Amino acid sequence: MTQPVFDLRLLENFLKRIEHCRIPVVAGIWPLVSVRNAEFMKNELRVSVPDSILERMARAQTPDAARSEGVAIAREMLTAARQMVQGAQISAPMGRYSSAVDVLEALGTQPAAPA
Repeated sequence: MTQPVFDLRLLENFLKRIEHCRIPVVAGIWPLVSVRNAEFMKNELRVSVPDSILERMARAQTPDAARSEGVAIAREMLTAARQMVQGAQISAPMGRYSSAVDVLEALGTQPAAPA
């Protein structure tokens, strides 16, 4: 299981380095709730959070807008990562299970990965 994925390039590089191991990889997906949450992930937990993600979260003017942007980013990460990994673990920050469900709804609009 990976840390929360906000940088797809890092995930791709990691997967290339371990492809000889033939083990399943589960991508961590975290719907950010605020720019402060994103900064904490980057600065305190040392999760790779690109500046572009920080900027997107900083543009959110209200807590609801920040939550929506965080869900949108998580949907993007899930949609892109699902083609590369064997599963995903969707977090529910601060017990907000509705955020996890909002992220998972993105799968209803995407074709299934080829078998």
